[in-house]
Amino acid sequence: MTLTQSRNFLRSELVAVAAIVVPDQTPAVTQDVGPVSQGALSDDRGPESVCTITVETGDPTSPDPKALITFAAETLESRGWKVETEPADDDKYRVTAHRDGYDLAVDARSTDWRITFTGQTPYVDDL
Repeated sequence: MTLTQSRNFLRSELVAVAAIVVPDQTPAVTQDVGPVSQGALSDDRGPESVCTITVETGDPTSPDPKALITFAAETLESRGWKVETEPADDDKYRVTAHRDGYDLAVDARSTDWRITFTGQTPYVDDL
C-alpha cells in the first residue's frame, strides 16, 4: 500500500465512523495534512512519511459527550480497531484506537457539542 492509499483509507474510515456515531449530521474534515515528513518542523528534509487527518461532527441539540465516546468506542471495535478508553478528566472524554499501524483518538468535552476524530497513518516504512 502506498502512503496516498493509506491516507485515503484513514480519511474514509474517520468519515464513516463519525457518520455512524452522529447519524443526523454530516462530518467535516477539518484537517488533512500530508503526506509530510515527520521532521518537517525541525527543518529535517526527509521523505514524506505520514498523514494526519481530523474529522469533526456533533449534534448541538443533544450534546452528550460520554454517550458519544462510548458509541464511538463500540463502533471502532466493531470495525476491527483495538480501543482503549481513557479515564474521564473533568469535562474531557477520550478513547484511542489502533489498527494495522494506524493510530486514532476520539475526543469530546461536556463544554462543547462536537466530537473530534483524529488519525495518523502508519509511517511509510511500515506500510
